[in-house]
Order: sequence, then structure tokens, then C-alpha cells
Amino acid sequence: MFLMRFSISLFIAALVAAAALHPASAQVTDFVPVTDAVLQNPDPGDWLTWRRDQNASGYSPLDQVNRQNVQKLRLAWAWGMSRGVQEQEPIVYRGVMYLPHSTGVVQALDARTGALLWEHSRSPTRNLAIYRDKIYLTTTDAYLVALDAKTGNMVWETKTGDPDKRVDYSSGPIAGDGKIFAGQTCGVGTPLPCFVGAHDAETGKLLWKRESVAGPGDSAEHNASWGATPYEKRRKASFWLTGSYDPALKLVYWSTASAYPYPEVHKGSGSGSLLYTNSILALDPDTGEIKWFFQMQPRDNFDMDHQDNPILADVEINGARRKVVYVLGKPGILWAFDRENGTYLWHRQLVAYQNLYKNIDPQTGAITMNEEIIPTEVGTEQLVCPGMRGGKLYQTNAYNPRTNAIYSPVSNACTIFEIVPLEQEASGVVYDQLRHMEGSGGNVGRLSAVSASTGEILWTYDQRAAMGSVLTTAGGLVFAGDLHRYFRAFDAETGEVLLEIPLSGPITGYPISYAVDGKQYVAIAVGGSTSGTRHMARLYPELKAPAESNLLMVFALGE
Repeated sequence: MFLMRFSISLFIAALVAAAALHPASAQVTDFVPVTDAVLQNPDPGDWLTWRRDQNASGYSPLDQVNRQNVQKLRLAWAWGMSRGVQEQEPIVYRGVMYLPHSTGVVQALDARTGALLWEHSRSPTRNLAIYRDKIYLTTTDAYLVALDAKTGNMVWETKTGDPDKRVDYSSGPIAGDGKIFAGQTCGVGTPLPCFVGAHDAETGKLLWKRESVAGPGDSAEHNASWGATPYEKRRKASFWLTGSYDPALKLVYWSTASAYPYPEVHKGSGSGSLLYTNSILALDPDTGEIKWFFQMQPRDNFDMDHQDNPILADVEINGARRKVVYVLGKPGILWAFDRENGTYLWHRQLVAYQNLYKNIDPQTGAITMNEEIIPTEVGTEQLVCPGMRGGKLYQTNAYNPRTNAIYSPVSNACTIFEIVPLEQEASGVVYDQLRHMEGSGGNVGRLSAVSASTGEILWTYDQRAAMGSVLTTAGGLVFAGDLHRYFRAFDAETGEVLLEIPLSGPITGYPISYAVDGKQYVAIAVGGSTSGTRHMARLYPELKAPAESNLLMVFALGE
């Protein structure tokens, strides 16, 4: 195994200062509008949307950087980013990078050097969308915004939520067929359910919205899944990561999170499954109608969100070519469904141990929950595996068509949930206590390669620190950072570590790869930790890393 380590600490202060002082001096010239045809078949050198393509695959078809030469990656350029939570993903189109900062600005940069072309003062979320002649972003104060892609000037804005009611955005939109799709985030304490909406791409007008809870207009059977909880008390259930879109099937895919308060003894829902929480929804892009759904965590008592980048891929399963959607949530179970009709195909447990499910039927996917851990009264405690931090939380997985594998990061971590009065905590639980998972050997981080056809685990990499999001490439590589500070390149076939680089802080951004003028780059946002990162780090206290040194770091092959 060839490992390469180098330090970048000497560069950081100068880079941050240079980025802060660099004035906007130009605009994007020779801009070519991004049509639906471009979105559906992006140039190999572009990283055009959330997780690169409308399939949310996290796969780059570039192969200049490969197994044989990845050891030659060197820092090409870096860019100081604003302080705060660092979970950012840039997009790249025709040599221009559009970069959201966690607070303050969106910037257009020359993707070869990082030279600033324009910036717009706003508070964007994790990611952006580009469509026609505009950049689209959602904001932490509940706006959907369209910017002129050439100048950064605002074209329109639409307010869709109310931060005072804890309804806003935490992730960005996707685009297609004249529409912008965006999902809301709703916090504990909100009086409302969340919704995903479609907006007119030219005006921002809301065309439709679909709430994450069953309510007026849904069947009596689905409403009954809430037991005695009336519609007015069905709250939260966020769409807090970004979905994916199949323009051929005309279906939008989005996964949902949990309702609050978390324990059913507080919700009054009895043994109801709480539709459509913790589900994958396939929605009509013209109406928002649910065409099919599958609930992966019924009767959630512990905030076991199923937020993911639903990956779309066409693969062979049992001798037949299937159109598949893959979903992974906090329980650490990877699910595969036929994306045309929602038929269950297979599932695979990726974490070392779980006690949420008593059984998942391997033929139908029917779920039997573990009744022994469901709380029945306030004042009790319960060990839940995986716990509050997953499994899989905000991290994204990736699909490589050359290896026909899904690469998934999970965390082998459990939580002791204390069931408390609502007067003490609005969620009904306290989840401060983390525990190492049975069978993990004290290793929290796990990266698994799974056959996209069968669910067979092809290889697994375990380590002490939790893992971040994944990028895979046609060069036979898988890139993943960890929540300590190491960025690694793995052999996609074997899991061998080919490159290991200590960076400046927790690697909580989303890695991308792009090319300009025939040169391939790999970029990752590094630095400011999140509340979840800091909480998880209690399980490996000996691994110290600085925070609040937010940087975008861009690598390319050296000599």
C-alpha cells in the first residue's frame, strides 16, 4: 500500500487573507445557457448539479487521475471561506466554479486558479443549482433566490418559509423541465409540517407543494397511520437534504425525516407508522402527486432521519435491467427500489450492529420494528443503535457504473436516549450520551463498497474517526475525507488506501472533480466543524483537529 502524507498548514493564513481581500474584478464571459439537454448529459469536465448529475451519483467520468498516479496529487490552489458550519458543495460549468459559503456570500471563481469573478452577499445553504442563465440558491432565512450567472446580480427571490417558526432551508435546489425543486427544513418546536415545492424557473412562482405528512387530500388509511394525532399536530418531518430527478420517467425523488416530538408517548400516535416520515417519495414534477413511496422507518421514536442523495442508476438485477433508486438513512440500511414503481429489490445493513428492526423481510422489504426498545413512559432510558448521529446523517454516498458499486459512509455509533418531559426538551428526548457500537472495535468510521446489483458487500474500510461524503471516478478511485482531518483516495475495486493527506480541519464538505483545459481537479471544502461533528468526536477524543479554518482546497496532478 502506497501512502503519501504532506502538511499544508503553512499556506492557510496567507490563503485566507488573500481570499478576504480579493475584490470582484470581472464577470463570467461567453456564458452558454444550461439547457435541459445539458443537464441530462453534462460535459465530463463539469460538475453541474448536486452530486454532479440529475442522478445524484457522485460519479465523475474523468480518468486523468487514476490508481497509478493518484499519489502525485498536489495542492493546485485554495480559497478562504467564511466562518461557520462547513458542508458546502460547489458546482463547475465551463471553467467557472460557483461556490456557496456557509454564511455571507455566493462566489463565481475561475476554476483553474480561484480568481474571483463575482460575488453576491447572501446566506446560502449546502449547494447550488445552475439552469438556463441563472444560479439558484436557497437561504438560511427561507428564500429561494435566482442570480444572473454572468454577474451575480439578483433576478428574483421568493420567500417560502418563516425562520421564526423554524421553517427554512438547509440544502439547495435542483432544476429541470422549467422548474426549480427545493425541500424545506423544519426544526424542533415548529408548529408546521415541512414541504418540498416546485417553482417556475423564470419567475420563482410556487407551482405546487407536497407536505411530508399525510393530511387533507390523502387517503383515510394514510391519515390513520398517525393514530390519534390530528393533522394540526403533525409537525416537522423535513426534506433537509437535496433530491434527484429522472427527466425520462418524469419523477422527482426526495427522502423525508422524522416528526416531533420524537417518542410516540408524546405524539399520541400509538403504534402508527406516521406516513410519510422517513420515506422515499417519487413525485410527479408537474403536480407534486405521490406516484409511489416506501417507508424505511415506520413508527420512529428516535429521530432516525432518512435524508440522502437518492441515487438513480440502471443496473442488472436477477438477470433483468432495472431502473433503480438507492437510499441510505440513519439506521445504516442501504435500500434498493425499482424507481418506476417502488418495488422493493434488496436491502443491506452496513453498520456493525443495529437494534431498531426486529426483521426486514428479504423478499418484500416488510419491516417489523423492535418493540423492546420503543419507550412506553417518560423518565426511562434506551440504548439505540445506530443512534442520533447515524448510521448516515448528512454524508452522501456515490455510485460508480464501471465497478457497479455503491460507496457508502456510515458511523458505528449508538446513543442513549433519555425520554424526558416536553417542558424540559421540546423533542421529548435528550441524546447527549454516545456509545461505541457492538462489533465496531472502537472504530466509528466505515466506508463500504456494495454491489449495486445484489447488495453484496464487496469491501469495507474501518477507522477510528467518522467518515464524510464520497466521490468516485472513472479513474478507478473513491475519495473520502474523515471528520478528523484526513482526505484519502481508495482503490475502487479493492478498498486499498492509495493516498492519505492530512488537511487543515474536519472534512465535512462534499468532494467533487472537474476538468478545465484538459486538466483534472479534485476539490473539497474543509474546516468549520458542525454540532454533529463535534458530538461524534467525543467517541475518539484523542484525535484533535482545529476548526474555524474554512478552506476550499483544490488538487491536481503534479510532477
